[in-house]
Parts: sequence; C-alpha cells; structure tokens
Amino acid sequence: MPRGLRSLTLLGPAPFVAVAVAAAHLAMALPAAAAPVRGTVAAPDELKSVRHHQGYWRGESGVPGAQVPARKGDIVVLLTGVKGPPPPARTITVDINGFQTMNAGLGTPQATWVVGEGSVVEFKNSDRVAHDLSIPEMPELMPVERLVPGQIRRQRFGNAGAYSIKCSEFPHMTASIVVMASPFFAIADDKGAFKIADVPEGKATLKVWSHGRWIHEEAIEVGPKTADLRIKPTPGKPTPATTD
Repeated sequence: MPRGLRSLTLLGPAPFVAVAVAAAHLAMALPAAAAPVRGTVAAPDELKSVRHHQGYWRGESGVPGAQVPARKGDIVVLLTGVKGPPPPARTITVDINGFQTMNAGLGTPQATWVVGEGSVVEFKNSDRVAHDLSIPEMPELMPVERLVPGQIRRQRFGNAGAYSIKCSEFPHMTASIVVMASPFFAIADDKGAFKIADVPEGKATLKVWSHGRWIHEEAIEVGPKTADLRIKPTPGKPTPATTD
C-alpha cells in the first residue's frame, strides 16, 4: 500500500471525531425551543361573584350583624412537568385587617400570593379580634392556632403546591399561598387573560387555582397552538387544597 494512503488511513478518523465533538458541544449550547402559553380563563359564574359566604359573623364589637366585606379573588395559571429555575425563597407578610387579607406593602386587599419553595409567610393580625388560622386539609403542616391582635405567625412552605389558609371563626376570610418549583406561572387579569412567556416546547400540565381550590387541569403540548387558549373550568364541587 502506498505510503501516502497509509498515512491517510491512520489520520483520517481524527477530523470526523473532532467534527462530532464540536457538533455535540454546539447542540448543548443551543437553547431549547420555547413558546408562549397565553389565553383566557372563563371563570364559572360561581367564581365571578366577590361574595362566596352568605350570612353574618361576629364583628369587632362582638355583636352579630357585621356583614362580610366583598372581596375579589385571584386566578393563578401555572404549568407543571416543565423544568426551569425556581423562584427564589422569600419572606412575605399577609396583613389581616378589616376581616380580609391584605398586601402589607401596598395596603390593598389580596387573596393569593405566589412564592418559591422554602418561602416564609408572616400572618400579621391587625384586627382587634383574634383569628384561628389553619390549613384544614393539612393540619399536620399548619394546625389551628389562635392569632391574637398584634401578633405575627410565621409559616414556612417547603414544597410546591397550593395551600388555602382559613379562619375557623370567620369562614369568608381566606388566603391562598401558591408555591412554585418553576417560573412558569401567571396571575390572570380582571378579564381572565394570562401569558406565560418562554416555556420550553413539549408536554406540560396546565392547572388553574382560584378562590382557594383547583378549578381546572389539562394536559397541553407547548408550541404554536398554545398561543391562544380558551380555558373553561367546569362548575362543580370545590376541590380541596393539595400539593402537587
């Protein structure tokens, strides 16, 4: 065999190996294809009302007849089964004032907070009466504990899921804590519109949380068709708060 051909045989595979390695590194460097998930949640009539508990409860004066204040709830749309950097753990304060939960920083009524795993929620009682707070479906996580006026109760939420905190004395007063393990969520606006940007294409589960319970769940394929979703939750019995 000619010498030149023998040299080509010995050195020939090297360029192909180099090309293969370079291609592998390039594939790893390229970001995965992503698409938005957006649409509208058409909430059932039972969730459109700001009043979900009829009746009267004892007011700060101790006299029955204090009517439940009207309050609007949030709608959170989130995706599970999709990997992404989780929101950082943080500490937030839920101010209980006027028999409703408030955003302590803004001083405005708020029903739902979205946080990352490991976050701590401070429940501050600014009312003049005590509140007995708990997660009824998960007493092992947050048992009933009396929160006297001026006191703060701290609760850590370590696992992804959604939690509904209630007051046994005033059943209309609830706070929802949605704990996320990924950044793929959105809070719908007053018309139910939402948008979750830059979601990796592929299979995912879309879930909707509103007024202290899951109201919708469906499997989706993230891609061009998820740019205009119309979500119509089926009215029915409330779904208890559960973790993912």
